[in-house]
Amino acid sequence: MHTVVATSRRRRRRLVAGAALAAAAALTLAACGGSGTEKDASGKIKLDVRTDVFYTGAVLPLVAGVDQGIYAKHGLNVTLNPGKGSATTLQTVANGSDDLGYADAGALVQAAGRNMPVQMVAGMVQRSPLAIFAKKDSGIRTAKDLAGKSAGYTAGSAPETVFPAFAKAAGLDPDSVTLKKVDVPARDSLFVQGTTQFTFGLLNVTEPNMKEKCKCDLVALGYADAGLDVLSSGIVTSDKFAKENPDAVRKFLAATAEAVEATNKDIDGAVASFFKVASTSTLSKDVVKKQWEASNALLTTAATKGQPFGCTAEADWKSTIKVMEQYGGVEAGKLSPADVASNAHLAKCADSLGGK
Repeated sequence: MHTVVATSRRRRRRLVAGAALAAAAALTLAACGGSGTEKDASGKIKLDVRTDVFYTGAVLPLVAGVDQGIYAKHGLNVTLNPGKGSATTLQTVANGSDDLGYADAGALVQAAGRNMPVQMVAGMVQRSPLAIFAKKDSGIRTAKDLAGKSAGYTAGSAPETVFPAFAKAAGLDPDSVTLKKVDVPARDSLFVQGTTQFTFGLLNVTEPNMKEKCKCDLVALGYADAGLDVLSSGIVTSDKFAKENPDAVRKFLAATAEAVEATNKDIDGAVASFFKVASTSTLSKDVVKKQWEASNALLTTAATKGQPFGCTAEADWKSTIKVMEQYGGVEAGKLSPADVASNAHLAKCADSLGGK
């Protein structure tokens, strides 16, 4: 059975009393190959996977892959859970509440800089879509125009997490703006209603949605345009899970690659799956489709173009780490690409990035 739920289904492990029962439990794990993961009645590996926020077109292949049985075909029973920002998803993956997640690379580097044991095992939307949006009639044209303006702020969301770096790079005093702590839906609603003058978001996700909601022309201030040459989002897991369950990680990434291919072959079918899963979504079918089309155009960087799905490049990670050192509070020289990323569970990548 494949389920999509709003809260993580954590494996309920009971304390085993007595040496005999402990030995029996060990034998059971050995019979399953010693992977450390649980299996359902049909022998499929159970996995909890958390996205960065509530489902958008950026994760369309993940949602469609569950609904269309692609993960099941690869021997996986995936429970997909919506997140509350990349930083939060990284925390749940690091502490074992979730097995894998979809999160921002810059946020991951910051987390690893704070000794959080996480790594990215596949890039997905690799070229950075991080941006700030304002209405054209707001008078905002550059980052410095944001001074004195306000926006909703979602702690843990990737654009907000990296905002101090963007502000410094663009010559904006981050203390000159007013930030109101809200969740992502409220953040966007405040902007549409005109309560705030700008909003955080992603070129591939926020822009199509905002254009439809506010029926307005937008100014987009891309973080990349300010010199923040950072990787965007991908599949993350904990160091512990990657080390103890390499087969499960490989199967999940292979299934995700197939789900991306299937989505591109039939986007409308994938969108139909999206709304079967995310029945409470307020996005329109057209927006979800446009979000994925924009995301698909960002799947690789210049360094990974032509490589199989998921491969990330050492040079891109070096650039991302450097930016986070300069602007994101990461200690200089503390991290190397191998500390935060691995291509070990993928095939035919140009850079080995063997992981930790």
